[in-house]
Amino acid sequence: MFDQILQNYRTATETTMQFQQMVLRSWTQQWPQAFGMSIPTASWPDQARNVQKKLTETTTDLLNKHRESLDAQYRAGIRAIENAFRVGEAKDPEQFRKLTEELWRQSYECLKNLAESQMRDLQTLMQKSFELASQGAAAVKT
Repeated sequence: MFDQILQNYRTATETTMQFQQMVLRSWTQQWPQAFGMSIPTASWPDQARNVQKKLTETTTDLLNKHRESLDAQYRAGIRAIENAFRVGEAKDPEQFRKLTEELWRQSYECLKNLAESQMRDLQTLMQKSFELASQGAAAVKT
């Protein structure tokens, strides 16, 4: 029973990650067409430094959020393992059913929160990337 729950949880997590990778790949492949521009050589070094600085800040923020997300996942995993052992201590079938449902709900809620958090982080990253590209396009026009 627990193996099936953990396998379903693992499969759902892998599917979520594959979906996010596909969305990110799709968005980044469209950048050259959407923001195709020629950058004047005189302002290129300054623009490159500004973009690098903003990219560094964005990446650092994203990695910090990712670390926090991993910490939360590990805490949730530890709670799930503790709760899984509690299910094994059930005294009757009704208590077993109740504890199993509770474990399933907690696992589902954890996965849902993780997916929502990752999508928010991805949206934030994409928004900042588009802002950088728009600023670069505006700098080229001036």
